[in-house]
Amino acid sequence: MAYKVYVPKPIYDEGMQALKDKGFELIGVGRGSEEDLKEFTPQADVIICRTHYLSDALLATAKNLKLFEVHGVGYQDHIVPEDAAKRGIYVAYSPHGNFNTVAEGCVALTMSMVKHICEYNNKVRTPEGIRAKMAIELEGATIGLLGLGNIARSYAHKMYYGMGCNIVGYKRTPDDTIPHYIKMLDSMEDVFKVSDIVSLHIPGELHYKGMINKKYFDLMKPGSYFINTARDILINNDDLYDALKSGQLAGAAADVDYTEHPEGQKLLELENFINTPHATAFSNASLERSGRNCVREIVRVMLEGKEPIHWVNRDGFVPRG
Repeated sequence: MAYKVYVPKPIYDEGMQALKDKGFELIGVGRGSEEDLKEFTPQADVIICRTHYLSDALLATAKNLKLFEVHGVGYQDHIVPEDAAKRGIYVAYSPHGNFNTVAEGCVALTMSMVKHICEYNNKVRTPEGIRAKMAIELEGATIGLLGLGNIARSYAHKMYYGMGCNIVGYKRTPDDTIPHYIKMLDSMEDVFKVSDIVSLHIPGELHYKGMINKKYFDLMKPGSYFINTARDILINNDDLYDALKSGQLAGAAADVDYTEHPEGQKLLELENFINTPHATAFSNASLERSGRNCVREIVRVMLEGKEPIHWVNRDGFVPRG
């Protein structure tokens, strides 16, 4: 009997075909409503997840499930890894799929923000128009990184070699793989104090909720900038709003879908705030890379009997008998 792979949101076409060619049966393709999840999760041996969330109650119905494969990086948006671990379900993700695309998006947000591109574009189309505003030069400016994963490092590489920026960063744990052009500082406070632009790349763990708040915005130079291409949960949106409204920050940008986070929607009222709807990860190349990773991991686990390469819930994992 073929293993069943539930695909509530399809991956790239060649990946879907590759799974079929390997003998997998794809079920519930493109069907991701709440009722669909309840119907297909109990049948699945594997679930490929792009946008949906599986609660522990739903996992309790997944008697056959062996692998929960996340199509992107932010597995925290889709499952509690510990819930899966206690049920003997691997949670794996795709760390090398979209990092370059998101880093390019971060560059685009940086340029648009400090050069007032979005504000100009909006205002020149109105009867009152807009006059030119002063902008900072990025060459010689200091960019501070919070978190130093693949996205942050790719962004830093582009801004250092492409724009001549100085790069500083902070990471909680020692890491001897940090590129030479990133100067590591001793604390988050130091990063906020010295940076002209702070870029957030910390995982969206629940225990980090609201960690970026007034304390840190007040440390920044008046007229500096802040970018979030990580997760909304990390930000105190009221404090960010106040910092932008007061002029403490000259501007900010976030790759966040505020229909999913309504508490931050008032940021959209501000001219010095740029928003993209959690969309910087989307490119043909990134979707293909993430999809290929999903196929490799599924084959590795289900056909070769091995552990996933990129799995995140080793602690507390209870293998199924």
